[in-house]
Amino acid sequence: MIMSQLQNGGITEIAEKLGVSPEQAEKAAHGALPSLMTELASQSKAAKDNNDHGFLSLLDKNKDGSVIDDIMALVAKGGHNSGDVTSLVSNILGGKSDKVVSELSKSSGINPAQAGGLLSMIAPLIMQTLSKTKTEGGLDLAGMSSLLDTQKGKAQEKAKASGMGGLLDMLDADKDGSVIDDAMGLLGKLMK
Repeated sequence: MIMSQLQNGGITEIAEKLGVSPEQAEKAAHGALPSLMTELASQSKAAKDNNDHGFLSLLDKNKDGSVIDDIMALVAKGGHNSGDVTSLVSNILGGKSDKVVSELSKSSGINPAQAGGLLSMIAPLIMQTLSKTKTEGGLDLAGMSSLLDTQKGKAQEKAKASGMGGLLDMLDADKDGSVIDDAMGLLGKLMK
């Protein structure tokens, strides 16, 4: 869903903005997407399990469909000095932000500032795509949780195929095979 939007010229524009090759940008995007989607899916599931509709409110706060239709606007908003966008990444990843940036940098061959910039460009695209999907599909919390779980799986498969699967292992802090329990602590921070 999101990677296809990026492949329609978005990767090239992101690469130019970050000063990396399109190949590096694409490899890094394959690592960034599942990292963000995994955390969002975990937070959505935790919200569904607790009947906490704050997650849906977060999507409503992050809707601006114009960015979905205009990758240049996304790139213009992104970058490692992007303020609110970087705050969005921190809200999604919580205390794992620095680790994700570091691992994304190492595994994709871009520097940490570029990795952070990439995350800050992709996070609003994810949130706005999810918001648009929620609105157009009339999805409730259970529907969003199911959608995110499906999209997370697809993103993880693509990450593993592109050699970025190790980044996903880092998100499972207690190595129990599930990031859900690790995300529970982050959920409270996200809903503030």
